[in-house]
Amino acid sequence: MRKVAVTGASGLIGTALTAALEKRGDRVIPVGRRPPAGGVAWDPVTRRIDGAALEGVDAVVHLAGERIDGRWTASKKRRILDSRVEGTELLVRALSGLDRPPSVVVSASAVGFYGDRGDDELTEDSEPGTGFLAEVCERWEAAAAPTASPDIRLVLARTGIVCTPDGGALGRMLALTRLGLGGRLGNGRQWWPWITLEDEIRALLHLLDTPVVGPVNLVAPGICRNAEFVRDLARALRRPAVLPAPALALRAVLGEMANGLLLASARVRPVRLEDSGFTFRSPNLTPAIAELLSAGPQRP
Repeated sequence: MRKVAVTGASGLIGTALTAALEKRGDRVIPVGRRPPAGGVAWDPVTRRIDGAALEGVDAVVHLAGERIDGRWTASKKRRILDSRVEGTELLVRALSGLDRPPSVVVSASAVGFYGDRGDDELTEDSEPGTGFLAEVCERWEAAAAPTASPDIRLVLARTGIVCTPDGGALGRMLALTRLGLGGRLGNGRQWWPWITLEDEIRALLHLLDTPVVGPVNLVAPGICRNAEFVRDLARALRRPAVLPAPALALRAVLGEMANGLLLASARVRPVRLEDSGFTFRSPNLTPAIAELLSAGPQRP
């Protein structure tokens, strides 16, 4: 049994990861502002953390950060950035003061690192892109970098769109598509790097257990364009998808978030994940969507 500290343990990914870790016999130590008994208290806003409570943990999975959906006002953008950079810096300082640090830290990042890159094929060796999300991810990863040492293996998990009917992007799209309001976003040609929640959790466990270091793209190999994603979702629900959302309308309603999150194109490949021996259970979108919608609530 390993002791695994998890920040963001109450979020969509964190909740599923906690269940998977406990199922295989690991002990999860949640790190949060109001942790349950046995957890670790931290507050990135006031820069306080009970670092001594992390003594002796075997691994850390750092997932915490402000949600990126919603209109990106100046204050929202500041929370998105600060929650990731300052929270990571706080965690890194706490780990640096331990006599018995963890042997591995898996720190979250995102495919937003690559920015809007059109049809360019992107791997972990690709340069960072431009734009707000690319800047956030680059600074997020830089904040985690001091963790890496001969004693601590640091992995940067660049996650794509996590698909589950229980929430996230797919959960919101399901509601619209069931009402017959689904349709491509903009011209629909932007590449959408996706991964099922089940494979996301399996990949995180793999990163904890396998001697991988540095950035790793957590996306399915069967990447698709937005129009294909919408089409497969509509077909699975037997609903029309004939109401496209024009790019101008999206920008008018959502502002910068539309460009950075919905209309951006990132043709990302999971090179290091597959090279390390990971096998996807859902590598292709069409069967993945059908299985997700027939399986009910996801419990990786």
